[in-house]
This record gives sequence, C-alpha cells and structure tokens, in this order.
Amino acid sequence: MRITCVLASTTLALTLAASITAQDRFETLPGYDRYKLVTDSMKELVTGGRISRINWNDEHSRLEFVRDDVKYELDLETFELTEQQVVEDNEDGPSTRRRTRGPGRGRQRDHETSPDEVYIARCVDWNVVIDRADEDDPQRIAVTTDGTRKRRFGKASWVYGEELSQNSAMWWSPDSTKLAFYELDETDVKDFYLTTKLTQWRTELAKEGYPKAGEPNPIAKLWIYDVPSGELTAIQIGDDPEQYVYQVRFSPDGSQLLFNRTNRHQNVLELVAADVETGMSRVVVTETQRTWQRNRPYIKFLDDGQRFIWQTEKTGWLQYELRNLNGSLVCSLTRGDYPAGEVLDVDEDAGVMYYMAYSDDHPLNAQLHRVGLDGKGQTRLTPEPMNHHVRLSPDHKYFITTYETAEIPPTTVLYSIEGEWLTTLGESNASRLDEFGLTAPELFMCKADDGVTDLYGLLHKPSNFDPLRTYPLIIDVYGGPQSQRVRNRFRAANAYCEFGFLIAVIDNRGTRGRGKAFEEAVYMNLGIVDLADQVAAVRFLTQRPYIDAERVGIFGHSYGGYMSALAIVKHPDVFHVAVASSPVTDWRNYDTIYTERYMRTPAENPDGYDQGSCLTFADQLTGKLLLMHGMVDDNVHPSNSWQLVDKLQQAGKSFSMMFFPNYAHGIRGPANAIRWEFLYDHLIANSSGS
Repeated sequence: MRITCVLASTTLALTLAASITAQDRFETLPGYDRYKLVTDSMKELVTGGRISRINWNDEHSRLEFVRDDVKYELDLETFELTEQQVVEDNEDGPSTRRRTRGPGRGRQRDHETSPDEVYIARCVDWNVVIDRADEDDPQRIAVTTDGTRKRRFGKASWVYGEELSQNSAMWWSPDSTKLAFYELDETDVKDFYLTTKLTQWRTELAKEGYPKAGEPNPIAKLWIYDVPSGELTAIQIGDDPEQYVYQVRFSPDGSQLLFNRTNRHQNVLELVAADVETGMSRVVVTETQRTWQRNRPYIKFLDDGQRFIWQTEKTGWLQYELRNLNGSLVCSLTRGDYPAGEVLDVDEDAGVMYYMAYSDDHPLNAQLHRVGLDGKGQTRLTPEPMNHHVRLSPDHKYFITTYETAEIPPTTVLYSIEGEWLTTLGESNASRLDEFGLTAPELFMCKADDGVTDLYGLLHKPSNFDPLRTYPLIIDVYGGPQSQRVRNRFRAANAYCEFGFLIAVIDNRGTRGRGKAFEEAVYMNLGIVDLADQVAAVRFLTQRPYIDAERVGIFGHSYGGYMSALAIVKHPDVFHVAVASSPVTDWRNYDTIYTERYMRTPAENPDGYDQGSCLTFADQLTGKLLLMHGMVDDNVHPSNSWQLVDKLQQAGKSFSMMFFPNYAHGIRGPANAIRWEFLYDHLIANSSGS
C-alpha cells in the first residue's frame, strides 16, 4: 500500500490515501495508454537522421556505420553506400563490452596496478602497501604503518571524491618505479551518522567524515615512495592548511608530479609541478576569478611532454591556451566573445587543434573549429546555423556531423576536413510525428529576472495539443551552478505530457555554456537569483492563453529538489504543486567544497544562507508539497528533509511525504510513478481547471 503522510502542527499522522489502492495506480491514470504508446514508439517517431557504431577501416578507405539497426559501408573514393546487414541491438556495439565498475560515489579505488603490471599498490587498514603481482613470488612492502580512519594513507575523503572528482588516491609513475599517494588528515572533520538497515531486525550506524559549510576540512599531504630504494619523499604542497590538493598525476616523462591546488574560496587555482626526487615544487599556471575558478581545467600534453593545451576563463569566456611546463605561455589558441567547447583532437603533424565552439548567432549551437598550434588560422568548419555533434576521422581527412535544432530533426553528413560537403549519411523521416499528432518541443527565449539577460527553455506539449484549451504547466528543474539542461537538440516528445501537462525546462542564470558572467550571477545567492529566473520564465509562459497560471507545478531531484521545495514555499503565488526529491533544504547542511565555492561560509554570507533556505519560508506554504528522500542518503542527508518537516509542522502546514528506507541519493523503484500520480492528482484530477 502507498502511504501518504499528512503532517499538521507538531503531530505526525499516517493515513492511507483513500484513492490509492496499489503501487500500480500509475498505470490507471487517464492518459497512461497514450503515454505508453509514445514511450514504446519513441525510437520510431523520427528515424534515419542519426548514425552510430562508426568505424573507419585501417586504410581509411571505407567507413562503416549503423543507421536504424542496419549496417552500411561507404566507399570513401566513390562515395557509394551499400547496405551490409541488419544489426541486433547488442551486436558490435558498446553494450557488448564489459564495463569495469569504479569506486562508489565519493570514494577512491583501494588498489592501483603499476604500468608494467609487476606491482599492485593497495590501501589496507588505512595504510599503503605494495604487493608483487606475480603469484609465484609474493612480496608485500609496507609503505606506511600508522594509518587510521582519521589519518589515512592511500585514501582521500568523501568530500574530495564527491566534489573534486578524486576517485584515486595512489598514482604510479610511467616507469613503475615510484608511487605517489595521499595522506589525508580528518582529525578535525566531524563525523556524520546515518542509521542503516532500517528494514532489518537490527539497525546499524554508518559514519563518515563530512565537513559541512564553514566547518574544518580534511588536510591533504602528498608522498612519493621510490620502490628500488625504499625511500619516502614528502611533496612540497604549500603551507595553507585550508587549501585543496587534487588531480594528482605524473608528467609524461615521470620526472615531475603535477597537481592542482586551490584556496578554500576556490577563486585561485594553481597548477603545481614537484620534482619527484626532491619534492620541491613550483607553480606552473595561476588562474584567478572574482567568484570561483573552474577546479579541473582541461589539460592535454603534446608529444614533446612539455607543451600542453590548457583551458582558461580569464577573458570571461572559456578558451584554450598553449603553455609550457616551464611556466611560460606559448600562445593563446582560441579567441572570441563566445565560449569554446570540447577539444576533439590535436593533429600535431599538421600543427592544428580541432575543437567545438558556440560561435553561431544562436548561443546554443555548437560549431566545429580548427586553429593552428601557433594560435593562427582560427576557422569555423561547419556551415549550417544549427547545433552540431562532430566526429573526426582518425587520419583527420574527414569529419561527420549530425546537425539539428530542437524543432528540426537531425541530419548526418560527411564533410572533408576543409568543410566541403561529400555525402549525406542519414536524413530524418519524421512522418510518424503527424500520425501521433505530435509537434516538436518549442525552444523559447525569455528575459531573466534582471529584465536584461536572455534565458532559454524547452516547452513540451501533448499530442493533439489544442491551443483553445488550457493546460497545467510543470517545470522540470535542476538549475544548479554549472549544470545545463537546455540544448538545441531534437527530441520527438516528452511522453509524460500525454497525461495532460505542458512541461518546461529552463536554464536559469548560473548554468553553464553562456560565459562566466552568466554563470557567476548566482554567486553568494543560491536559491535567490536562480529561482527568480525560474519564476520569470513561468510568468512569461503563463501569459499564453492555453497555460493555466493557477495550475503550475514543479519537480526536481537533488539541487532540483531544493529548487522545487524552495519554489513552493517562497513563491506560493506562482507555484501550486511541488515534488521535491532529496532536497538540500538549507545550505548549512551541505558539504564545504560545493557550498563554499558558490556561497562562501555561513559566517561570511549569513543573509545569503538565510534567503536561500527552505526553512526560512516554510510558514508560507499554501500549495501541495510532496517530499521524497532516501533514508541512507550519504550525500544530501535525510536530515535536510526532516528539518523542513519540523518547520512545516511547527507552522501547522499540511503536506505529503514518501521516504525510502533502503535508497541513498539515487531514488529508484516506485518514486517516478509516485511523483506523477501526485502531480496528476493536484494539477488535473483535483483541479477545477479545464
């Protein structure tokens, strides 16, 4: 049975919802049959425009690819296209490959094999040991012996793994003679406790060092162990105990240990190189921002092992430079009043770099560019004013691009590397959209809350949409800093619209891809500027006669759950129904690295923390709120939701909740059906709207 928790004042009442008899109620909602039909037919609604499983033969004289489950071969001399065979879904594709499972979220691997496969470094009982991989000659070297959970070797910490993407804590030199590793001191880091095994006869406690905003952080050190000599060398990482030290790796020739370090405010980043013999270090690159600096800029070494491509935002736009390990700037590679995207490849023989950039008149359209490694000859190669996804041939003679917009289905074309059209590999057939009565989602633009900045969003409509009717609007939100949900890519339909909703996704200020000024508008103001932009977009959309301004819902998970909970309590005149999944309800609850990057500490920014807190506005709730949370969530702790529950109870507010005893931050199982049942109940079934 599904249980709805209705909470009023300080009394918790558990009641069975009379209208709910089983977890399969989702399948009985009006519109479900249409939803299922669209979902099952999604692959068939638009066909032919995309290709996959691209393979260039060794001589680069033939190209193989799959389109609509049929394998084709293209002769690159005659451009004759021949059909080869029908391909099963799991044939010749990535799905047939075994994937190695990495460490859990926020964790680091507990072993690393040397490049020559002779040694395996392990973290055992918080210490580093080295085993010989040869079973016939087993040996174990105890590199450290006094490690503890609070002062560990060969492991980092949860916050390093979660927020700095540090999934390793031991690193081998290219010649397998040296092992670098972390020492992490968590002595002053407070533990957080979670009650686990909630559905078993006896519960247990899980504890993790979890520094919350403003609290003491783990202190990192780096060591290098020389296997032949058995000597340990301390790496000079700097004297600031508040700094973060991460992205550790050896230089290509193994003579230097490279790492990033940033101050606690994370607005100054340094790439540091340390001599592996002496441990002495020097700064190679320094990047500084007014707000926050990107923590892991792209870096790619050229073949000489000294020059490297480096990502920078010093101009306010993401661009690339060519730098040298000696600390010098060789040249700026890319330029423009728009951000560069990913680097696709570097052809050192030709002396050029291929990369994507948002240089089109439309800021969401990625285009292929080429530039010389001397910074000259920057050229756009894709001609269509659409969004491009590009794949280069290994010999750099050709590129394949799939171009599209949110409203124009994709086409895939083969070009010469100079941008000359050679042949079309796939064109979309969207005729079945008409059969289903579907229209492409609308890519719309509106003004941000500042009245000046352009925002972009996607609006999805149900099949057989009737502009003379009125529909409830649902905002599918994430909105967190440096995220991106709105892309100028074609998607045939959002099947959930078939229940009778219009569904919109909006990228507020703070999201990525629009330049540093757009991103940093939320600095010190999470839940203020970003949510105000979502409100501005809703007010823009509800001016349309077919959108009912009195039936607006919002849902999201994690940061999106935070935005959803805050929206319905802070803007009750705009949002009437919300489903908030795993929300951060007050930024004082979340970890140091993420929170302080955007908010600084509670002591430095008390007003920002208060105005961005769901707890501050809990007494304003008038709409329908469903809180969902996993009870063993070690990322956004359940205490976030419990704090909001307490505030709502104190204010005498009624709401619903669905907590999941065995789920962590990723809530699966029945959560999706429960979300849509709730939205349907309160935006359609129990609403007076037409």
